Amino acid sequence: MKRHIFYILTIFSVFTRCQREIDMQLPDYKSKLVIEGTIENGSPAFVMLSKSVPYFSEINISTLMNDILVSNKQAQVFIKSEYGEEEQLTFKITPEAPYYVAFCGKNVIGKENTHYTLKVVYEGKSYEAETYIPKTFNIDSAGFDHSAEILNDTMATIRVLMRDAADEVNYYAFFCQVHCPTLHDRLWVSMMPVAFDDRAFNGQQFNYEITRYGYSLLMRNILDEEAKKNFSRITFRPGDTVYLKYTQTDYHTFRYLSTAGTEAAFGSNPFMPTGPAITNFNSDDVLGHWSGFAAKTDTLIWHKN
Repeated sequence: MKRHIFYILTIFSVFTRCQREIDMQLPDYKSKLVIEGTIENGSPAFVMLSKSVPYFSEINISTLMNDILVSNKQAQVFIKSEYGEEEQLTFKITPEAPYYVAFCGKNVIGKENTHYTLKVVYEGKSYEAETYIPKTFNIDSAGFDHSAEILNDTMATIRVLMRDAADEVNYYAFFCQVHCPTLHDRLWVSMMPVAFDDRAFNGQQFNYEITRYGYSLLMRNILDEEAKKNFSRITFRPGDTVYLKYTQTDYHTFRYLSTAGTEAAFGSNPFMPTGPAITNFNSDDVLGHWSGFAAKTDTLIWHKN
């Protein structure tokens, strides 16, 4: 044990004595268009456009609205289904968007087992991607799981029981919203992992634990103090009404959500290998994804005693 301590102290001494300044020349940064679009069964398309910024940029609401978000003055967005339905999306204010503005569809409504193409025209260039809405699925049960209770039964996760369809490859993603006096999720919040496939349980019944993963810290800055205390919580508590969305998606969306979730969770950890989220657009000048979801929702209420 003493040898181990000596070894650690020796390394510490070496690193503290051999310090020198390093002048690093960072390469010029080239901003890219970021496209985040979704379409679900029973709903029109929803697309947000923005511009990427360098990692160490200072971002606030002012720079976000004026320098990062892309409006209809700079871009046009179009959608077309495999059956020939098409429309141009309208840029408008909507509470469903993280920053309250997005390109929204109206006439082309998502359907199961259908392919959809998105086209974005920006600065004289056209970018396209295709996604697929598969079929919806049912869960057997969903309820609050108290098996790992702490702090006198005041926290729980959600446990979902379901059966995977055999003889096919399935890609799943779960989301939730919590509504209670101290927390009101305006957006759908993802799980961790954000998406997963059925390789480990193909054709079998399995259970899945739901926790609340959170979303952009930029949104935290506009909350009151009480809401900030609950913003990052991952468990559910007495008095919560939880809206649970369970979805199935295509392979390209699964791959994007998996890589994006890994980057969000471990991007600041130097010991974890990460890379950019994998896009399905037809250009290296674009980040983001065009995603289709076959979705259903349930409501769970944890009544206070």
